[in-house]
Amino acid sequence: MDKKYASCLITLLLSLSLLTVTSRARAVEVFAGHPRLFFRDSAWGERSITTEQLRQRAHDSRYASYVNRLSYSPCNVALKALLLDDSAAAAECVSMLKTDFEFDGTTTDGELVMWAAMAFDWLYPRGDFSDTDKANVVSRLATGADWLIGQYEGQGAHIFHTRMYGFAVGVGMAGLALKGHHASADRYIQWADSIFTKHLFPARSLQAGSVHNGFGYGRRYTMWHSGHFMSAWYSATGDDKWKTVREEQDDWAWREAEFIIYSRQPDSLLVRFADCFRRTSERYSFRVIGERAFAYAEPVGREYLNYLFATQAVQPDNRVVEEGNAYNVLLWWDPDAPGVSHTTLPRRTLFSPRGTGMAFWRSGWGENDTFIFFKCGNYFEDHGHFDQGHLEVFRHKPLLIESGAYEGDFESSFRLNYYRKTIAHNSILAVNPVFSQDEGGQRIYSNQSLATLESYLADPGSETGEIVDYRDSGYWSYVAGDFSKAYYPSVIETAVREVAWIAERYLVVVDNIKLANSALLPKVLWHYTVRPLLEPGRFTVSDGGGRAVVTVLSPAGATLDTVRAYQIGTAYYPPPDPRPELGVGRVEVSVAQSGATDYTFVEVIDVADEGVKAGEVSLEQDQATGPLKVLLPPGTLSLQGDPKKRSLVSFTARTLEPPGDYDGSGNLDLEDLIRLLRLALEDSAQPLADFNGDGRYSITDAVALLIRIRSTAPGGI
Repeated sequence: MDKKYASCLITLLLSLSLLTVTSRARAVEVFAGHPRLFFRDSAWGERSITTEQLRQRAHDSRYASYVNRLSYSPCNVALKALLLDDSAAAAECVSMLKTDFEFDGTTTDGELVMWAAMAFDWLYPRGDFSDTDKANVVSRLATGADWLIGQYEGQGAHIFHTRMYGFAVGVGMAGLALKGHHASADRYIQWADSIFTKHLFPARSLQAGSVHNGFGYGRRYTMWHSGHFMSAWYSATGDDKWKTVREEQDDWAWREAEFIIYSRQPDSLLVRFADCFRRTSERYSFRVIGERAFAYAEPVGREYLNYLFATQAVQPDNRVVEEGNAYNVLLWWDPDAPGVSHTTLPRRTLFSPRGTGMAFWRSGWGENDTFIFFKCGNYFEDHGHFDQGHLEVFRHKPLLIESGAYEGDFESSFRLNYYRKTIAHNSILAVNPVFSQDEGGQRIYSNQSLATLESYLADPGSETGEIVDYRDSGYWSYVAGDFSKAYYPSVIETAVREVAWIAERYLVVVDNIKLANSALLPKVLWHYTVRPLLEPGRFTVSDGGGRAVVTVLSPAGATLDTVRAYQIGTAYYPPPDPRPELGVGRVEVSVAQSGATDYTFVEVIDVADEGVKAGEVSLEQDQATGPLKVLLPPGTLSLQGDPKKRSLVSFTARTLEPPGDYDGSGNLDLEDLIRLLRLALEDSAQPLADFNGDGRYSITDAVALLIRIRSTAPGGI
């Protein structure tokens, strides 16, 4: 990550630290009554949820299935007792609250205390919650908060590890609930506020809405705990941290919701990366997006909750929240609130260019659209992978994928020796051909003791990649990622991957590689779920009606070999349950023999429906000056200058002379009309199909060309 950016973040960190020190000089003012966590009996502030609103929802048939699920967790049962005046539920909740916490030193410890604090707050007004029982629960909550502080400080606090968010939110909830009931409440409140404000929020700001650890850990813990702390803080104190994040910290909280939306593939699964133990939208997406949609009155977020309800109902597991979390539906979902479809969002976006470095491109939001994912960022903690430069392609089905899945033990041979490594991803290797077991991937690194953003930014080992250029012109887009530092300097000196997407069909991938040792062999990997058709200089992966044709334009004489999944040399590291969707093999694009240090791999991935003829592509490169031109059916992509900072990145669309001469004959006739119609059928997004210049292809283009043909043909046609 560049030092100027790091300096700005450190300045932000120090400013936030000063604010925190100032806040410690005085106790935080907390609303005196109960309930105070997430809702109150009366309205307050710019937005609020009241007890009466929730009672109305509890009796609304649209919420019935979730009211019926107010069980499992003490807060669920407390809400049931409060909203339905259910004495049996109140008694059950008290019994749950008087049971000792079953701590195991993991993230869920924080949730246990958080849920108990919420239950204490929501049950407090009831007359059947005796003073004796309240005193018992107060003591248990204080014990729990002290335990969590000890865990945070004793486990080697790391600002990107999920446990820190869980521990902090548990302490914060306990403090806010205990204010006025326990002498240590202010200490808990100030400690949690300090941890979030000083350390965890700056970490979230760096990741700019994204997460490095996949959609199990990221949604399940990091995003949810951050948002829950801000919502409870706002209702209990009136201090709107949501607003501060939006106005002063680049809106990272709402970008978290967008990150989930953008990451959903056309098959409804979230894109695979890192140690992701759950890629479906049920359980975790609803509560993250719902809380943010309410906090910011975001119409897209409101609509997306309805979208989750509609799409999740057809999935094998149709729950939108996991057990113990049904209260989130009553809190955040308002079926009568006006919404706006998420399909109105831009189809391409970039997250955290100097953090996680993730780009999402799609041709549309439908199930038959193309979906592209690229990542090039830094190391954050051990649930991330050594996969910088990874590129995924989806059309109808996953075509080019990450190989494997987060299944089995964290310390399993499969995960340690294969799944987390570069070889399981569509990236670059530099292999020593003398040693058959040499993976040739990115360096393995671990550091989970970075308690501040300043210490993280100062850690050179965490630097593994960043986005160095990003452009989006509408018809074409371009991203460049530099992940040279992901490799040992004795292996690779430079690794820069450039990816351009033209006409929402042609992916141009340019890999600029400088090896540190000419004895090494560079390899570019492409993993697949179905066996490809291998031809000289190219291969085709087809599945589910979609296909990707990968043509290797450089280096000349490149070799294409297939290797079965999970194989490294003579070693084999399969997952517990190998199956095609996790990958059946990979293509390794390389050179016949080592001997050089500088390589430029240029590949064009033609992504379209199965049966569509692959477009003709070629390469022009000036070996002396370095300008590189990739000729595609829609036009020419030109790259010039240092790949880390190109002086020229441009796309020039093909033009016809005379206008309408689609067959290149020099004259206009019916053959040109036939060619236009054929072009439109194959790729209506091509600028050439827009004959009349109105910005899109339609039947009016064919009519306009027909009129032009008639006007230029003597005697008519």
